Amino acid sequence: MGRVHDVSRPRRRAALALLAAAVLCVWGAQALHRRVMADRLLRVFPDRVPGDAALAKFARDQAAPLYREYCSSCHGDNLKGDRARGIPDLTDRDWLYGSGEVSDIERVVLYGIRSGVGKGWNLANMPAYAQHVPYRRFAIESLTPGDIEDTVEYLRAIEGRSADKEAAARGEKIFQGRGACFDCHGADARGDTAIGAPNLADDLWLYGDGSRQSVFESIARGHQGSCPAWFRRIPAWKARALAVYVYDASHPPRGPG
Repeated sequence: MGRVHDVSRPRRRAALALLAAAVLCVWGAQALHRRVMADRLLRVFPDRVPGDAALAKFARDQAAPLYREYCSSCHGDNLKGDRARGIPDLTDRDWLYGSGEVSDIERVVLYGIRSGVGKGWNLANMPAYAQHVPYRRFAIESLTPGDIEDTVEYLRAIEGRSADKEAAARGEKIFQGRGACFDCHGADARGDTAIGAPNLADDLWLYGDGSRQSVFESIARGHQGSCPAWFRRIPAWKARALAVYVYDASHPPRGPG
């Protein structure tokens, strides 16, 4: 007897081939779209990206997995940071460096802070005033525990919190004089985002909870936080996408009215 020919097998193979071709077409179209949008992202001035709805959405979608891989271990899944380690909250509008525009954020993503890269921000550190040599870039006088306590009272006073008036008056002289605190934080203590000196006159804290003990520790021990430079690890368009992602987190859409 002759062998029965199974005509369904070639049909199945043909169907699978068509399916594979369709998948490849979709994948190719997506890859082409990604290349086109990535190119557009780099051609547009960074601070204008949030105003382009399609481009901003593309940046956010691409940046979400990048943030989880490169940033969340420090800044957290919710971008809220960690005040115990001096890691900034990326969802508010209190910026330590720059004004919070996409271009400022992009610079930090690419070149970092105290990262050892020449283009990174590294213009000032917080001196450790309780040490014999508080600052190694130039001479600053050490402060006694009493001096530091007086300075803490002065900072509390300018923040509008309860403070010992006599101690605050002494602290103001230290802040504006031999402590040279004004040199970075300004005579009004409102900081300088060009060098990463925080505003000391508000109620937002990079380190600790703003208590007397916490502020005392910051003055006594100093700080010099860092952020890695990622320009060797991720391409420029992905760095810009990350910057847009962080910008969006700190600029939520306003409701009606």
